[in-house]
Amino acid sequence: MDSTTDINYLRYFFAFAACALLIGYIYEKKRTEALKLIAKNLVFSFSKRGRHRTEQKHQNFQLFSKGHGGKVINEMWGSRNGIDISIFGYQYTEGYGKNSSTYNQTVVTMDRKKLTYPTFELKPENTFHKIGQVFGYQDIDFDTFPEFSKSYLLRGDNESEIRQLFTPRIISFFESNKNICIEAHNNTLIFYKPSKRCKPKDIEALLNEGQRIQQVFN
Repeated sequence: MDSTTDINYLRYFFAFAACALLIGYIYEKKRTEALKLIAKNLVFSFSKRGRHRTEQKHQNFQLFSKGHGGKVINEMWGSRNGIDISIFGYQYTEGYGKNSSTYNQTVVTMDRKKLTYPTFELKPENTFHKIGQVFGYQDIDFDTFPEFSKSYLLRGDNESEIRQLFTPRIISFFESNKNICIEAHNNTLIFYKPSKRCKPKDIEALLNEGQRIQQVFN
């Protein structure tokens, strides 16, 4: 392979990379415009960069401790039925250099000032969690609800308060609704689907599902 061929390959590579970046830029720009329109229809405020206070407020949540370089993007916020609501994208990176991967996640956060939750995390249980339990990784199980205990990992600082919160009615709800992640701290409940960035057209449905989950804890 001569130097001319090498140069041509490099040209093709850089041209392809430039096209990929341009396509990504156009896609993200259209996504932001679509989300801005949805926020307007919901009578919510909108910020492409998200609010600084949103990142600060969620520092105690497990989702926001993943990886590095985390940032809130395309945030919309407002109130419904006395609950302060924010919907945003959360982007973070795991690993470094060639071994790094960037993840995008849509999050719904709901604040109800008159309601205080014990700090907890609920997410689908996987094989690694089951192995971890052998070595002492916390998972709060309920003997009378084996399906819930098999499907979900539940953990938090105060086990007795969490057990008190998760009544049979609440547990039955999550037995019937799988693949949900929720976290709670003080008066804030966050909801997301694991590793899923919601399409703009599905934002309102995600919001309604989040509110339905929040109402379960009333």
